[in-house]
Amino acid sequence: MNRGASNFINARRRGVSFLPAALIGAQSKFISQAIGETPESRDHVVKYFDPGDAQNLLNIHEQGEAAPRAGEIALTLRDIATKNDTTYRISQTVHETYNQPAILKGDLASDFVTYRFFFGFSHFRNSETFNVWPLFEKEILPFCVSTGGQVPLDMWQRIRHGNPNPLSSRGLGGTYAYEQFRQWTQDFAKVLPGIVDAISTQAQAFYDEHFAHGDAAKVTLKIGVTTEPSFTGANQGTARFTVPVIELGVQMDRKTVTRPQSFLNEAKLTQLALSVRFAASLVNLHESDLKLLVLDDLLVSLDMSNRMKIVEILLSSRFANYQKIILTHDLGFFEEFRRRIGSDHHQWMFAKLTGNPKDGPTLNGVKSDLEMAQDYLAHDQLAECGNRLRKAVEANLENFLNAARTAKGLAPLYDNEKFSSLASRIAEAMGLLELAAHHEFARLLQDQLTPGDLARLLSPSEIDPSTFAAANRAEKGRIIAKIIASKADIQTTIFEVLSDASRKRRNAIKLLNDVKNIKDRILNPASHAGVTPIYTKEAEDAVKVIQALEGALNAALATL
Repeated sequence: MNRGASNFINARRRGVSFLPAALIGAQSKFISQAIGETPESRDHVVKYFDPGDAQNLLNIHEQGEAAPRAGEIALTLRDIATKNDTTYRISQTVHETYNQPAILKGDLASDFVTYRFFFGFSHFRNSETFNVWPLFEKEILPFCVSTGGQVPLDMWQRIRHGNPNPLSSRGLGGTYAYEQFRQWTQDFAKVLPGIVDAISTQAQAFYDEHFAHGDAAKVTLKIGVTTEPSFTGANQGTARFTVPVIELGVQMDRKTVTRPQSFLNEAKLTQLALSVRFAASLVNLHESDLKLLVLDDLLVSLDMSNRMKIVEILLSSRFANYQKIILTHDLGFFEEFRRRIGSDHHQWMFAKLTGNPKDGPTLNGVKSDLEMAQDYLAHDQLAECGNRLRKAVEANLENFLNAARTAKGLAPLYDNEKFSSLASRIAEAMGLLELAAHHEFARLLQDQLTPGDLARLLSPSEIDPSTFAAANRAEKGRIIAKIIASKADIQTTIFEVLSDASRKRRNAIKLLNDVKNIKDRILNPASHAGVTPIYTKEAEDAVKVIQALEGALNAALATL
C-alpha cells in the first residue's frame, strides 16, 4: 500500500486516471470500506493493515525488512471553491475517514465496478439456471443505498451464514434467536425485490439507449427475484434457510429465450451485463460533491467494439459529473483511449507505474504527442517537435477514420492500412468530409440557389449542362464544389446558407489542407537528410494547426 491513490483523487479532474489495478491492491469491498467507513466496517478495515492477519494487503517486500514501515492510505480532497485541501489517513491505528460527512456522502455517490461481474455473467452452463444472485451479492449489493434507514448489505450480512442460533443458546434465548433471525430474513425479503426491480427497469432503458440500435429483433430484458430469502423452523432440526435467487430473463420480439447463455453470443451477453451493472450504479448512487466511478480492469474481458462503446458511455453527459478512475493492465487500450480523448486530453490525467514491487513503483504522468511536441518546441528541439506532431496527426487521423468508417457501416482500418502514408490518410479523411459537403451542395443547388446563381454556375464555357443533368447527386455536388472554389461571389452565396454541420466539415477540411501543406516541411523532418532547417515560427504555426485539428475532426465526426 502506498499514498499513490491520493495523487489522482485530489486532482478533482473530470477525466480518467489510467493506473494499473495493482496500485490499489484491494478488492472493491475494501475500497468501499476504506473510503466510506461505517461503524460496522471500521473494524473490518484493520485486517488489511495488520501484518498478522491472513487478509492483509501489505507489501510483502516491505514486510521482509528488519523494521517495516506501517501501511497507510492517504486521501486528499480539494474544495474547488476555496482551493483548500483536507487529507484523511487510514491505517491499522488511524481511521480519519470515520464518520466524516463528506466521506460518507461520497461513498453513497460512488461506485467500484470490476471485471468479475462481466466474467461471471457469461459463464453459465447450458443446464444451469441463469441465477445472477452470487454476482449481485458480491458486485452490486455492497453499493446499494439504504432503504428506510437500513443498509441492504448490513441486512444481508446478519443472515447470510444461515445460522439462526450461532451461540447455541437454549430456552428463551434460543427461541428469541430463531424469531429474530426469522424477522431479519423477512425484512431483507421485503427490501430485495424493490432494489432488483428498479435496477431491471433502468437496465432496459440503458440497453435501449446504448445497445439496441441495429438489433434485428427487439430485445427485452428483465432481472427479478424468483426465490425470496426465507427461513422456517424453530430448532436446529427443523431450521431451513433459503438463499435468494435472482434470474435474468430475455425476450426477442416477445418470444422468451429459455437459455440466454446458449442462445445469445458473448457480445450480446456482455451488452446485457453492462446494462445491468451500469443500471445498478445509476439507481443506487446519491448526489454528492465527491462522486467517483472506479473501473478495475473492467475492459479486459470485452472485445474492442464493446470497449469503445463503454468509452462513449463514460464520455457521455450521463457520467459528466463523476471523477472517473480507470485501472488497466492493457497498454493497447491505454493508448487507444488516449487517442479517443483527442483534444480533451488536458482534462484527463494519464499515468503509468514503473519499477518493481521490491524497490517501490513510481507513478509517472504520460503526456500526449501534442504535449510532448510543445515541450520540444519550448526547448528549441524543432526536429523532435516535428516528429511528435506527425505522430499526433497520424493518431488523430486513425481515430477519425475508424470512427467515420464505422458510422458509415464500413470496415475499420486493417492492420496493413495502419502503415499507409500520411498523405493517403489525409486524402481519405478529406474525401469523407467532402462527400458529405457535396451532398449538401447538391441540395442547395435544388433548394437554395436562384436561377441567376445557377446560370453562373452552369455556364456552357465551364460545363456542358446536359452532362451535368445526367450526373448523380454526389457527382453534381463535386462539380458545383469545384466551380464554387474559384468564384468568390458564389462562395458568399453558398456559405451564407450552409448548415452548422457543413461549416464544421469545411473547417476540418481547411485544417487538413493546412496539414497537407506543412507535411513535407515540418512533419518528420528528421527522417530526411539534407532538409532545410525548421524555423521556430513555422513550428509554432504547425502546433497551432494540429492543436485545432484535434477538435475540428471530433466536431466534424459528429456530423457524418
